[in-house]
Amino acid sequence: MNTSNRLRNKLIRKIQQLSTNKLSEINKLLSKIENQLKSKENTLKLGGSWKNFDDKIFKDFTVNLHNNRAKDRHVD
Repeated sequence: MNTSNRLRNKLIRKIQQLSTNKLSEINKLLSKIENQLKSKENTLKLGGSWKNFDDKIFKDFTVNLHNNRAKDRHVD
């Protein structure tokens, strides 16, 4: 049996011994971890989006970002 299967089986045995309250806590924790991973994956998907940007556009999005936002917020 490989390491992954051994760890999975060990976790299953531990989970089977938990009370209902603890199972709820574990479930919440696992959901939180899953959401964090999904968020990270979605953020990383954007990384390749920048590679084909024109240099001027990229500069506007990065270097000039704060100035552009300040201009957008300026109310006469």
